[in-house]
Amino acid sequence: MFCHTNFYREVRIVNFVIFSAQYLPTVGGIERYTNSLAKKLIEKGHRITVVTSSLQDVPNRETDSDGIDIWRIPVKWIMNRRFSIPIPNGEFRRIAKQLAQTDFDFAIIQTRFYLNSLWASRFCKKNGIPAIVVEHGTAHLIRDGIVGMAGCAYEHIAAKYVKHNCDNFYGVSLACCGWLEHFGLKGKGCLYNAVDPAAVAENAEKGNESLCRKIDFTNKTTIAFAGRFIKEKGVVNLAEAFKEINREFPDVQLVMAGDGELWQQVKDMAVPNIILTGNLSYPESLALLKNSDIFCLPTFSEGFSTSVLEAAALKAMIITTKTGGSPQLIKDENHGIL
Repeated sequence: MFCHTNFYREVRIVNFVIFSAQYLPTVGGIERYTNSLAKKLIEKGHRITVVTSSLQDVPNRETDSDGIDIWRIPVKWIMNRRFSIPIPNGEFRRIAKQLAQTDFDFAIIQTRFYLNSLWASRFCKKNGIPAIVVEHGTAHLIRDGIVGMAGCAYEHIAAKYVKHNCDNFYGVSLACCGWLEHFGLKGKGCLYNAVDPAAVAENAEKGNESLCRKIDFTNKTTIAFAGRFIKEKGVVNLAEAFKEINREFPDVQLVMAGDGELWQQVKDMAVPNIILTGNLSYPESLALLKNSDIFCLPTFSEGFSTSVLEAAALKAMIITTKTGGSPQLIKDENHGIL
């Protein structure tokens, strides 16, 4: 065998820590992005620790089936479990001490405004861990009224604090990098959200049988929505629009999968042919996209929607807004409608 030192490259195992305020089993875009990233890094031979928020009936320390080491710090959840506040008690200090004693090579902080992220940026600076911050948003978390003004002020203060500790910012889409400029931050590039089409198709097949026992797709045109029932996702707007569609096309059904603060409001609208499934399993949510003719996400704020990527992988027609990474994915009406 021919061998020369110029052709030899040592493959180094890197010990990564990913700070993500939200993580599985909670289902959402950041959660899936973090999990997918962690699994791909493990496939490359690296070690991964995810530091996230505590959840009821979920252990604070575990290693999952993929080999991801998961630590959950004690938090108080607010805003319908959309925002967590770390609780600096004895358990928190114990976890922080053990993490500080771990020889981490590199840190990834998901996203700029969580209090978990503020602590993570300080933790990395204090312990000399090189870090990047990945931005997942394109609008303020809260925008309306006095609460919205206070929320916007907090986000600007939080951005300055994180920048003081770490000035390496990336976005999951070009739109996210543009949004960073709103806070005086410079995005250094994109770490795009992505899905594996083969894995998406495989999971959709796994969920198909159980989903089809719940929903009849035969001889019907199906529009699908999958996501959190929150204002930013446009769920009420979608239900109101479908009310008009249903009057002219009674053989069309809208299947809305997910849960959240606006679920009851949509239910109370009592629009014919709207089916509310609640939270589906991940394979069932993909099976919904597979069985649907149209996937509609009328979102007001998005980084790069995982659901839009999954719908594209499953060849559903996509109708969504010019938000986040969708304009990069949907170039013309052969791919969808913006």
